Amino acid sequence: MKPLYFPSNWSMTLTILAAISLSLPLVFGEEKKASPDQDKSNDFWSSVYEDNHVVEIDISLTKEAWESMQPAQNERGRGGPPRGGVLPDGPSRGRSRRPDGPPPGGGGGRGGAGTSFEYVKADITIDGEKFGDAGLRFKGNSSYRFSSDGLKRPLKIDTNRFVTGQKLHGRTKFNLSNSYLDPAFMKEKLAYEVYHAAGIPTPGTGWAKVSLSIEGELEKKNLGIYVLIEQVDENYLERKFGEKSKDSLLMKPESSPNWQHPGDETEQYKEVFNIKEGEDNKEQITQFGDFLSLIGEVSDTEFCKQVGEKMDLDFYAGYLAATSLLASLDSYIGAPHNYYLMVDQADNKVRLFPWDVNEAFGTFTMGTTPEKLAEWDITRPWTSNIPLLERLFTNKDFSKLYQEKLNELMKGPFTEKNLYERVDIFTKALKPYLSKKEQIAFRMGIEGDSSGKNSAVERDIFAIKPFIKWRIRSVKAQLAGKSKGVKIEGRGGRGGRPPRRQAPREESRPPKD
Repeated sequence: MKPLYFPSNWSMTLTILAAISLSLPLVFGEEKKASPDQDKSNDFWSSVYEDNHVVEIDISLTKEAWESMQPAQNERGRGGPPRGGVLPDGPSRGRSRRPDGPPPGGGGGRGGAGTSFEYVKADITIDGEKFGDAGLRFKGNSSYRFSSDGLKRPLKIDTNRFVTGQKLHGRTKFNLSNSYLDPAFMKEKLAYEVYHAAGIPTPGTGWAKVSLSIEGELEKKNLGIYVLIEQVDENYLERKFGEKSKDSLLMKPESSPNWQHPGDETEQYKEVFNIKEGEDNKEQITQFGDFLSLIGEVSDTEFCKQVGEKMDLDFYAGYLAATSLLASLDSYIGAPHNYYLMVDQADNKVRLFPWDVNEAFGTFTMGTTPEKLAEWDITRPWTSNIPLLERLFTNKDFSKLYQEKLNELMKGPFTEKNLYERVDIFTKALKPYLSKKEQIAFRMGIEGDSSGKNSAVERDIFAIKPFIKWRIRSVKAQLAGKSKGVKIEGRGGRGGRPPRRQAPREESRPPKD
């Protein structure tokens, strides 16, 4: 079989995959003839997500709006900076940091542990097109918490929030990641491409250069490069899965991965599984409840017999294979969060797909070392207590399916040649927008120091290329039966300061060619 290559153009990918007879577990709607406006919108987003056009975004708001935007402090931990005044663009020296507090919620009024992010009105100009009174708020968990002493914090924009009908080339919401712990700004885009190659529809990902003006305080302060990410909503489901999937049940759980049956009331599902779309879709909620009962209430024989009827196992195996190769522990298999669940209205099957993959490539260490993450055991691609996976991996058919996905990714998408080529393309697109100082950190994020570590950040992690090299070497050895990898167990936490990197040791050096 020829090696896979995953270009960013989705339609091209489908053509290539069809040519090599790789079956994708997706239900795509019939192609419709686009209107001229749709063509124009598609051209714009293709230029951003596929051709690496860096969008220029200018944000302007009043001092009152900026103060209202700050999350309120709660009693259990630091919800964010105090209201009033403008923060310095960098670590604060006048206030104590409490990074061990609970993370702020990203729900816009429904945050975790007593903290929430609220939308405020802002004038936002995007590539010369002005949106008056657009919605703006902060977002994120650790990416917000560890950047909340400065101005460059993750953001969400909703052009339609306060003024109906304002759209940016057909879209109203998008996300701006501050690329926490990734001075190369490309881990998310690279990681989503690996998931995409595994057969998982993923959000469009590009970049934006952002400036901030606060009335009477700042004038077009350059915040630098952000990673721009497509919003996941019902329109996203239609674009990625087909017209019949538009009204599917969409959930974003943020707690236990055990997926225990919450009860018979819709409100119980909303509370436990964080329903984002389709809360009135009784049929899909019932289907999901039946799936939850299957996980915890039937015999092994019945489970193996029925699970494939209720869950897209090919899709799930692809997700696990990509997550394993990326050593992405800040996800469903580790933390556990940063994933979406859907019950597809097209066929009533459960599907899981990734979100917020900025700590892929071994960035979320979960108390272990970067060396051990690079050697992570591929036969057990989870670290938390996940009954569904415990049961599935006792089934030889699913284990075989998962290994087939690993092998396919290792034949092309997850190779040094392919990933390094993508890094070089992204480097060419981003370097013109970086200052000399940023370019130093940018290169460190890609190449690392003599030990392969990224010394531009506080956490002890590998840079992108050294991690790729080490991970591929380990996975090849495991697939060949020459290594068993390293077991990583235990539930990840979301609090606490990331461990500072240690002085390099000889045995910590990345493998050489």
